[in-house]
This record gives sequence, structure tokens and C-alpha cells, in this order.
Amino acid sequence: MKLFGPPLKEVWQQLAVEINAEFVKGSFAKSARIEKKFKNWTILLDTYTVNTGKSSVTYTRMRVPYMRENDIQFKLSRKNVFSGIGRMFGMPLIETYDYDFDDEFVLKGNDESVIKEIFQNQSIKERIKFQKRLIFKTGPYKEKKSHTDSELYFQMTGVLKDVEKLKNLFLLFSEFMDELVKNGVASEEKPSMVL
Repeated sequence: MKLFGPPLKEVWQQLAVEINAEFVKGSFAKSARIEKKFKNWTILLDTYTVNTGKSSVTYTRMRVPYMRENDIQFKLSRKNVFSGIGRMFGMPLIETYDYDFDDEFVLKGNDESVIKEIFQNQSIKERIKFQKRLIFKTGPYKEKKSHTDSELYFQMTGVLKDVEKLKNLFLLFSEFMDELVKNGVASEEKPSMVL
């Protein structure tokens, strides 16, 4: 029996087979990744590590670049002890009026009506609730102020090897991209950028 479960490579290779995606082996410069084609987009799952001098923290992230039609940005995270501080400093908070969801999550964004409409999708909210720790957001690709390049982004602390949670994430991203198109945020065109 392995102390920490099966290695990431083994779990992610099996996941790639199950969801009809491509597993790309890691190298010295890049971590292993899964690339899943969905319509004209590529959903990318990988890990990255941030070194802070004396220690390091590894994150699991999922991203999908898209061409934006409208500069709608949001950030969603689970509520924590610091959530109330953001509200005190005037950070825009959006309520979906789904009180169970609003009790668990902090949703901020730059266009309340569009973001509320996106988060009316019950399936999306259920898939988000399935994840324990997360940051889920849209915004300019790599913080560049491009007129067309954006990405949908998920991040959590640690290495995620739970196959059901990973499958759920790929489904969440697929459904969310459809919702972004439906609400005039994302174009169905293939994006020009490559991750």
C-alpha cells in the first residue's frame, strides 16, 4: 500500500483515457498535463509550484483560453475568515439569490446582471459545490489587457488526484464555456493563444 495513493502520472493517464483526452508527459521545465478538446477550445489541466524561499506550495489548475466578445470578469471562491474584510473595503459582491450557494461562496465581478444570469445554471452551481477548495474566475489571459484574449481559470492548493472531482471539473468547464457563449461573453471561434 502506498502512503499517498497512486502517483499523479498514473491517475491522470487513466483519467485521460476515460474522458477521451490527451495526457502529455511532464519534463524538467513543465509539469504533466491533460489536454481535452471541447468544441473549438482546449481545456488544460496541470500543476505548478510556487517557491517562497523556505518552502513551496503546489497548485492544481485548469484553464481554457477563449476569444472574448465582452469584457465580463468574475472571481468565485469559498467563504473564509477573510471574506468579510473584502466587503468592508468596497469590493463588489454579487449575490445569486440562491441562498445556499451564496452562503458558501463569495462571487465578485464587473457586470452583475450577466454574471447573475450565468450563475442561474443549476448544474454549474452543483459542480462548483462538488469542489472543496477553489478559486474559479475569468479574466484577461496572463493579466494582459488584450482586446480578445481571456481565459476561464480554476485553481486549488495541492495536487488533485480524485478522479471524480477531476471529471467534474472537465464537465464544469465544458458547461461554463457554453454558458459564456450563450451570454455573449465568449466567442465560439478557436482562440489564437496556446497554453
